[in-house]
Amino acid sequence: MVAVAMMTAISAQAQKIEVVGADGHGIPLASVLTEDGNLIGTTDLNGVLADVKGAAKVAVTHVAYKPQLVTVADLQEGRITMEDVGYDLAEIVVKPKPYIFVEVFYRVYVYRDDSLCYFLSGIMPNAYDIQKKKMERGSYYQAVAEHCNKMGAGSTWFVRAQHYGAGKGVTKGMSYVNEQLKEKYFVTATVDDSTHTTYSNPEDVIGQLVHTGGQMRMTIDAGKAQMYANKAKGETKILEKREEMGYEYQFTMILNDNEEEDHAVENFLMESNHWEYNDKKGHVKFFVENYATNHYYMDKQEWKDKKKAMKEDYSNKMTLDQLDAYATSHNIPTLSTAARQAIGKLKQW
Repeated sequence: MVAVAMMTAISAQAQKIEVVGADGHGIPLASVLTEDGNLIGTTDLNGVLADVKGAAKVAVTHVAYKPQLVTVADLQEGRITMEDVGYDLAEIVVKPKPYIFVEVFYRVYVYRDDSLCYFLSGIMPNAYDIQKKKMERGSYYQAVAEHCNKMGAGSTWFVRAQHYGAGKGVTKGMSYVNEQLKEKYFVTATVDDSTHTTYSNPEDVIGQLVHTGGQMRMTIDAGKAQMYANKAKGETKILEKREEMGYEYQFTMILNDNEEEDHAVENFLMESNHWEYNDKKGHVKFFVENYATNHYYMDKQEWKDKKKAMKEDYSNKMTLDQLDAYATSHNIPTLSTAARQAIGKLKQW
């Protein structure tokens, strides 16, 4: 009886995993799923997930890494090493034209109580007007935004899913972003070494910036930053609302590491946005991935023609095979088997 009790206690212990890159550094905001695509959780800023909740196998995905399916019992000290996908874009050719065109491949996952309830994926055009410092989007992007709004995403999809086009800061380079973080959210940047910067507010570490493989990878726990700022500014009403909702929001943004460029739109590669909250139906989590697949300069007429051509090519719903073919042709990680299984269970997507 004692032996049985001890075995039961051991089996009930939380199984921690640590997700790292080839350099051994933790990978934050990696999604950890069961084999059939239920969400177990996401890794913290150190790449750690405290408990896989008894799963024998876990699928691990991240916007910048190849997906993996691993057997938990086979891991050494719970460590999973991810392979970088090596994603990059051809260098943009500078021409005297007023728009920077960015073609974006996106995936949206919506989980309710950790079960996938909605999936959306496709391609959409964007153009950044250099003179007006404004992002313009293809007409069917608005239809997608409105649909997600009905799903409960609200302004978070429209404003945050396209982080590089959501505000003036990101078009002016990383130094401007750091200034805005300090001014609006009381976040300071500490340069640890030539490859790593830590972001902190007076309460906690809330993010990091890593230079690796010619890229800048910035991860911020924006929910913590926002809620601390609410408290510091005496914004009690919105703080109480966010606490009541169980609000969380984190993002990873990845750009080419080119300090000479003023416009981060030119250097944008990919990003992942995670946010969650409670509503009347339970707990809902949104995961949005974006990849820039083409970018170059164009004039106004070229932008109009491109929007029309892309609408004809991509406005109709693409199958999973077509989406994976597009992803493969642009060196984007294809859907994991676990995600495909979860999507396959949906009545529609």
